[in-house]
Amino acid sequence: MSLVHLANFSAHIKNCTRLNISSTSVPFTRLHLQLSFLLYKEGFISSVQRGSNAGPDKTPAEVTPDNISSRRLWIGLKYRDNLSVIRNFSLVSKPNRKVHFTSTEIKALASGIPVGIVRPLQPAECMFIQTDESEILEVQEAAKKNLGGTVLCRVR
Repeated sequence: MSLVHLANFSAHIKNCTRLNISSTSVPFTRLHLQLSFLLYKEGFISSVQRGSNAGPDKTPAEVTPDNISSRRLWIGLKYRDNLSVIRNFSLVSKPNRKVHFTSTEIKALASGIPVGIVRPLQPAECMFIQTDESEILEVQEAAKKNLGGTVLCRVR
């Protein structure tokens, strides 16, 4: 996991929502794919499609070592009343400071209790955790599965 790539992803999404862009592309990586699907599942974005630099694929194309550099994820951004559904996308763990919590601390965080430097979740806010098995989960789901991990980011 590269927190630098996550920081770039976060900044790119924030910049696009400030300009009211309807869709954007990010490099095709496992981290971006997992996070995009979670954002879609939680209702922050409208679509996730694989594609190339030219745009989303009309027919599915396989990712190979020959074309990996040109593969992109196309993300459809959501707006309501001309305001972005994503109001804030901020990192909790940063490249120079990783925030790792045990399963007990994750449960406390999911219950609305502040843990260390991390504020509790606000209404309509999600926090994403990367478990020790490199799976990215929403904090409530990680608490249900009794898993700890690195707190990546929060989206509101």
